[in-house]
Amino acid sequence: MRKFIALALILICCACEKSGPDQGDYTFHDRYFTSAKVQHNLERAAGEYFVLIKEKEAAGVIARLETEGFTVTTEPYKWIYYTSEEYNADELAKCVAFTVQGYEKALYVPNAVYTNHLYKNEAGDVVGKTNTFLIKFTKNLRDSQLRKVKEYAKEHKFLILGDASSEYFRLACTDETSGNCVEMANWFVEAAGFKAAEPEFPEMTIDSDNQ
Repeated sequence: MRKFIALALILICCACEKSGPDQGDYTFHDRYFTSAKVQHNLERAAGEYFVLIKEKEAAGVIARLETEGFTVTTEPYKWIYYTSEEYNADELAKCVAFTVQGYEKALYVPNAVYTNHLYKNEAGDVVGKTNTFLIKFTKNLRDSQLRKVKEYAKEHKFLILGDASSEYFRLACTDETSGNCVEMANWFVEAAGFKAAEPEFPEMTIDSDNQ
């Protein structure tokens, strides 16, 4: 059993180490993100990760992580993971979110929907408990930009969740996405030409209306 656990939880480079892949002339990065025209610098929190996993898998995975000696903190709420890339998808699956402390390298969690580093912001706060990000449409171009977003979703394998407000759309990353939620938000602004995009960090209150 111990051999199985060790193999299942082996430390390897995986989806959470995606920072830096080249897409043509663009390199994904998570050094910062921009909100309300202000750059927010980020530093990866050493050995701390955010994990999103389907509810039916959660108990067994958390137990194995704790058996291996890692500190696991289950979030007191559940996330909704859309199993379809279509923003009006009817198929929903409940997920459990938790954080892990103690991994020296990349974290591999079997059957995880999403894994990523947690970050420290400039105030020293640990942030990053999300797999979602927001993009802002240009006025009067929503329909054409939404068509482009759907094309990008097929290319970069992110999920389209729906309207977050009258101007913002909510997207989500999985372990199959080209980058994490910070990297994809930066890509939408720096490579795809959208007016604004940012990770939806629940730990940071940011006024996006001024963008």
